[in-house]
Amino acid sequence: MTEQKKQNKKLPWFIGGALYGLFLRYMFDVLPSSVEGPMSLAFLICTPIVVGALTVYGYKGEGLKIKQMLFMPWVTTALMLLGSALTLLEGSICIAIMAPLFLLCASIGGLLMGICLHLTAKKTKPLLSVSLLPFLVLYYEGYFPLTEKNIQIVESVVVQADPDVIWNQIMTAKEIESAELPLSISHLIGVPKPLEGINKRKGTQEIRYSIWERGVNFKAVVTESSINEYIKWDYIFDDNSFPKGSMDDHVAIGGKYFDLHNTSFTLQPLNKNVTQLTITANYRINSAINFYAIPISKILGVDFVQTILGLYKYRSEAANA
Repeated sequence: MTEQKKQNKKLPWFIGGALYGLFLRYMFDVLPSSVEGPMSLAFLICTPIVVGALTVYGYKGEGLKIKQMLFMPWVTTALMLLGSALTLLEGSICIAIMAPLFLLCASIGGLLMGICLHLTAKKTKPLLSVSLLPFLVLYYEGYFPLTEKNIQIVESVVVQADPDVIWNQIMTAKEIESAELPLSISHLIGVPKPLEGINKRKGTQEIRYSIWERGVNFKAVVTESSINEYIKWDYIFDDNSFPKGSMDDHVAIGGKYFDLHNTSFTLQPLNKNVTQLTITANYRINSAINFYAIPISKILGVDFVQTILGLYKYRSEAANA
């Protein structure tokens, strides 16, 4: 059999593994609401492990090298993620966030299957029972609650402007243009960009109204304020804050898995026309994979906060010129 025919014979394992992964994604999406579904360990960890294992199983008897066991499953995983995007099972944000974890788990699955094939040269069909792993983990996972973790991000920037100039820009951030925002990872993966942020008086309260792209809108109540020095607001999200399609459901702010509590701005004069602007953001992560979700949220959170700092630095220095 020629090398080309051998490769064609193995191709169905790449496609079959990807289709099985898509099947599990769909199945977890229609599970009862009491089950975590796509945000479960059964899907996020076990599914890519199975996808990787099935890929390597297709090459049984060929003595794959460790490098092949580790990286061949990436092809199947990429096909699965592409299928999730084309079938609208996942949005760009979730795919970008979960891709590194999926690739890692697929490599682990491929390596473990390669080892098992090496140890069991005969009667390898029982190894296909690995495909039941997500169902087994899903059953037992329901007995363990999600782990909630509150996290704080603090980032600063030095602005060539006095506090009153910066304060005015924070209070009335209108008509925000994309060109005013620094390059941001969060926006590259699909997080809507801010368009407006304005503080208004409503009765005895001061309310922060925010508008982002794709119809995203929400408000916050100012809880502490000292003009030109410090302001803090607590966010309020409702069912209309994130219209359908504006954000992936699993990463929508104010949802079950992620919530932004509050943000504060501190303005500290350093010299004449020089001020340090600090943003402190507090949020909650509540997932079955906090070991992964927390560091990823910090990376994206710092990235987003630095984008906002860049906006106010740009506008304040332009207004001070």
